[in-house]
Amino acid sequence: MVKPISISAFGALNAESYQEFESCLAAVADAAGFSYTLQFAGPYPNAEAQSIPGRPLRAEALQDEEKRQQLYKAVAADALAAGAATADLRVMPCMSMIGFHDGIETVLGLPILRLSTALGKKYAGVTKIGVIHMRPAKQRIIEIFGANAVTPDEVQAAKLLAAEEEGKRLKSSAPVEAVMAEMTQSWRDAGITDILFARADAPMAKHGVAGAVTGVRILSYFDILAEAVAQQAQAPAA
Repeated sequence: MVKPISISAFGALNAESYQEFESCLAAVADAAGFSYTLQFAGPYPNAEAQSIPGRPLRAEALQDEEKRQQLYKAVAADALAAGAATADLRVMPCMSMIGFHDGIETVLGLPILRLSTALGKKYAGVTKIGVIHMRPAKQRIIEIFGANAVTPDEVQAAKLLAAEEEGKRLKSSAPVEAVMAEMTQSWRDAGITDILFARADAPMAKHGVAGAVTGVRILSYFDILAEAVAQQAQAPAA
């Protein structure tokens, strides 16, 4: 009997991200016929998504080198607590952590299966891909996809921002999902056939009205990271 591949997941913004990754992983494992064990850390920085000493928010870490180092150490510690030292694969199912992979990997002293690499490989043959992302991730999206990425224009970005604020007021994802559905339809009508939901709320959006838009292939970064894990799981042993 083949030993299950062990996976450690860490660095995600919330518990829903881990749950969505686990759901996507279960689907690809079932289709590919491999088994796995999965350990995941708690949300980073915490369940309340509030900055505390030694666990700064991502935005803070981007602006301050000391806090960046604190983030590296905190996520690496979370990874070790989630079995990273003995896992076959280590993953970070979070778009907003992509820019911190190098530093976390250095502190951890172990390789991480890169989400950015998985995204680039998945869409390597696609000349135009629509990417609905969080505002701070725009430069990272350009670095991954280059000129192939179609991202929200100024009007669309403004609508997303207004929807985010309305969603906070209502404590609902519905306003953002509605704008994402509108954008998806617009890009589909413009001839774009592949759309990536690269936002922290991708799980809800993909399973809601935005993900129900027909005539276009919609994936979240959780789908693609799970596929990358499956490819590694089935790769011949070195």
